[in-house]
Amino acid sequence: MSIHVQVARTLAISTLCFAFTTESSGQKKATEAAGADHATMIIMAPSGPVFADVRISVAKIPYRTWVGKFLATQLDRDKNGRLEAKELELLTDNIRRLSAISGPDEILSAMNAKRTSPEKVTASDVGIKEFSGWLSQRLPKVFDLIAQPQSSDDAVRLASLIDNNQNAAISDEELLAAFRTLRFRDLDNDETFSVSELLPYRDPRSLNASVTPDAVNLPFFHLTDAASIRLAAERIAQRYGQDRTMTAALLRSDTSQLLDETLNVTAIEGLLSDLSTPDFHLMVDVRLSDRANTSDIDLSIMPSATAFCRITDDSFGQTTIVIDGLPLKIVARGGGANNRAVTRGFLGQTFVMIDNDRNQYLDEMEFIGIVAAMQQSGATGSFSDVDQNDDKMLTREEVFSFVEQNLTAAASRIEVTVQQDGKTLFGLLDSNADRRLSAREVRTGTNVLKKYDLNGDGIFAETELGTEYLLTFGLGRSELRRSNGGMQMGTMQMGSGDAILPGVSGLTGPEWFRRMDRNQDGDVSSREFLSSPQHFRTLDVDQDLLISSAEAEALK
Repeated sequence: MSIHVQVARTLAISTLCFAFTTESSGQKKATEAAGADHATMIIMAPSGPVFADVRISVAKIPYRTWVGKFLATQLDRDKNGRLEAKELELLTDNIRRLSAISGPDEILSAMNAKRTSPEKVTASDVGIKEFSGWLSQRLPKVFDLIAQPQSSDDAVRLASLIDNNQNAAISDEELLAAFRTLRFRDLDNDETFSVSELLPYRDPRSLNASVTPDAVNLPFFHLTDAASIRLAAERIAQRYGQDRTMTAALLRSDTSQLLDETLNVTAIEGLLSDLSTPDFHLMVDVRLSDRANTSDIDLSIMPSATAFCRITDDSFGQTTIVIDGLPLKIVARGGGANNRAVTRGFLGQTFVMIDNDRNQYLDEMEFIGIVAAMQQSGATGSFSDVDQNDDKMLTREEVFSFVEQNLTAAASRIEVTVQQDGKTLFGLLDSNADRRLSAREVRTGTNVLKKYDLNGDGIFAETELGTEYLLTFGLGRSELRRSNGGMQMGTMQMGSGDAILPGVSGLTGPEWFRRMDRNQDGDVSSREFLSSPQHFRTLDVDQDLLISSAEAEALK
């Protein structure tokens, strides 16, 4: 029986992928009425894709509207309810790049173009409400996908490294050919593959620390244009079909009139481009709050999905759902006000330390000392950028205001962090837990995988490994807050940094065998064997190209 390991294309043994699509005109009206921004989430579950309608709001209004109002309030320095050109000039480069704004002239021109009264055409300012509404429409609906740190053993993407035909599945043939596939990663040429060799470009000074996978390797993707929609269609056809085609029934959706109809990538692409409310399996309402511990999630299962989806926990702020036997916990994280308070405290302490003359402002020389702290807080700018009134005296409030505007740029993007727990392909094959793979461990891997094929369908699925996913939705944070929030996880020690060699005394077999076993993997390969090839073949009774300790003992 050929065992296939179902994996996401870029991450070992992944079964979840998410796609955030643009909304149709009908969806947009419904979403606006509900006071939330809309996203379509595609869950690549074990038995078929699951479509979820996700609606995200902050303080009971669409999250982009909230960002626009918050930023407009910050820019209104004189608190008169209107923004003049001088105040609009305070927009940071991050906000301008994010919303594609060249400067105050463009904003005022756009506002004046919408006005009809002649006396207003030449207006040199804009109301806060008017500006925030205009800006919210220019902010992109972007979702940052961020992996939580995990142990280096779990971070090894072994399946993607040996998936030779890139079909998102590992056959037993590919597993048996893994040593040849990985041969260029054997950097120390010892005929084994350690964690550090399978994690390329890793800083050797931090081998003990946990690993945060690159976003490109997450089992998530979002749709922003025609190219990304086509990629999603290809992934679905590849995951659930054969020869780039699949039956419509596998979509578990009402979009197809005939369930027996065969869909190619183009047909799937068309369905993804035109998802409508009746086609969704799940409705997810993510209600975020600027205050900590006040965000919540409501999740509803549509009648068409009750056969394969069920809610197992519905607590305040989090919901756990099981899809095709795969647990998925969704959490709402708020607390933007806390993030700003922590950042203010950090910057305030730094300000006091570098204000050498204690005159309550920084000159250009003193400013150099706070640049690194600003960068850690998510803001980059020159002295003149931060000096909003151009008086050559940088006050604490000017520093706070500049940094918080940049934090608002980060907050305008929804941050989705993912944490995956459960067994991994590397962990299953590493039978002696020495954090490296030997030839025998790989060659006997098919027998190991068969033990986890609990339903006997010839497919090695994550549900058979007890894999769980944790998704956390929240407003974007600065790198400082993100690293502090995961400080305990990010700095925890995950065992020894590299392979754990047993030493000669820890090996079995006769002395000549233990001395020849230079890589201490418990076998002697033909390269390690110091006698003739004919003698090697004589000792290798089972002809597996390795001399085991038992075969060596039989020589006595």
